[in-house]
Amino acid sequence: MRIYDLIQLARQYMLLGVIVVILLLTGYFLLYKKLMKGTDKLNKFKFGLWSIFVIYIVVVLGATIGHRASAYGNINLHLFSSYKNAYNSFSIREWRNIILNILMFVPLGFMIPLLFKKCKRWYITYLIGFGATLFIEILQLISKRGIFELDDIINNTLGCIIGYGIVIFFISIYEKRYKVLTNIIYQIPLIITVISFSIIFITYSKKELGNLSITNSYNIDMSTIDVSSNVDFNDKSNKAYVYKAAVGDKEEAIKIASEIFSKVNTKIDESQNDEYDDTIVFKSQDGNYSLWVDYIGNTTWFIYHKEFKGKENLSYKDVQALLSKFDIDLPKDASFEDNGEGRYSIYLDMVKFKDVYLDGQLNCKIGEDDKVYGFSNNIISYKPYKEYEILTSKEAYNKILNGEFKIYDEFAKNLDKIEIIDFKLSYSLDTKGFYQPIYNFDVKLDGEKSQIHIPAIKDK
Repeated sequence: MRIYDLIQLARQYMLLGVIVVILLLTGYFLLYKKLMKGTDKLNKFKFGLWSIFVIYIVVVLGATIGHRASAYGNINLHLFSSYKNAYNSFSIREWRNIILNILMFVPLGFMIPLLFKKCKRWYITYLIGFGATLFIEILQLISKRGIFELDDIINNTLGCIIGYGIVIFFISIYEKRYKVLTNIIYQIPLIITVISFSIIFITYSKKELGNLSITNSYNIDMSTIDVSSNVDFNDKSNKAYVYKAAVGDKEEAIKIASEIFSKVNTKIDESQNDEYDDTIVFKSQDGNYSLWVDYIGNTTWFIYHKEFKGKENLSYKDVQALLSKFDIDLPKDASFEDNGEGRYSIYLDMVKFKDVYLDGQLNCKIGEDDKVYGFSNNIISYKPYKEYEILTSKEAYNKILNGEFKIYDEFAKNLDKIEIIDFKLSYSLDTKGFYQPIYNFDVKLDGEKSQIHIPAIKDK
């Protein structure tokens, strides 16, 4: 979820929280003052704090329970697996979710010591923070509106602890009971958190290659899983090349969009640009076209918002010529498929073309009027970067035996048998635009065809 979407969500539930506060205030005057003839005056400062607290609770419940569809209710008790997943994919979205899970409970730790005197004791606030996040996680599990995650409990509780440290610092100054050592101790969780995230991001920035999202975040328990194979694996050491793809940015994406739209005699409607973490979506001024541009590889998805009647039985050469109008340069020969109704697919598997290697797939729609009504161009050009020593096929197989591979958690829980059918050395795009060698194992998981991916480059 993007920051913009989060702000919109917060605004939505903030309004609901305000309505709840108004109802409570109305109840105070109608029930307590009018009917019960209450004489206690409303403390404006306390009421203000309680109002903010109620709105905050409504927003948190809305964000964690309210906006999610009832679809899943899994349990993830693998410690720090969310951090490992975020690191392996180095996804801004996943890192943002982790940081927001911490920040979301900072106000709780900040406010409850102000509302309840007993909560100035650290252990009471810490227990409330832990209890609150445990309640939300159980509620998500029961309602099937989220995953019960150990990491969420840790992150939320940490946020509450950080909030407590901050408010105690200000309370001690206000009450003129400032104790340097005590306040430093209360700030240790915040200091450790900042240092830890700094180390993670600095370490990643200094890595030569990027990370692979196929890397496992925890080892699967293989004690009850039977692994069988008739494939011969060897211990012969080998090397393989890593290739480098182009990694664009917003400026380059705008240039690509401008060039594509110019081919259909229109321009970008900049007011409708929609930016994601590593993708940007463009709309044309005439409203007829949309274009998605991914930064890694500069892949594109072009859509013409018009009904079309497809032109069938075109040859690869015909489609190649039509796509060339959009400056899509393809080699003379490629795997080509006519999917019917004017829909065609082109496949390239590390084909040497000019001074680069092309890999990926392009799907397109061609109308009877010989117009391109859309294409999804996921063919990426790569240049050789460097040769690396890779795992032997037997070492990769041993990783499967040790449970060092990624699989959906629910599948892993019920898995009884893995049958390895075949394997090959393939490639996968990493988080920095490098095309790294991986082992693709064709397998049957309890009889169902699937694949297991093992990163091939040896750890240094």
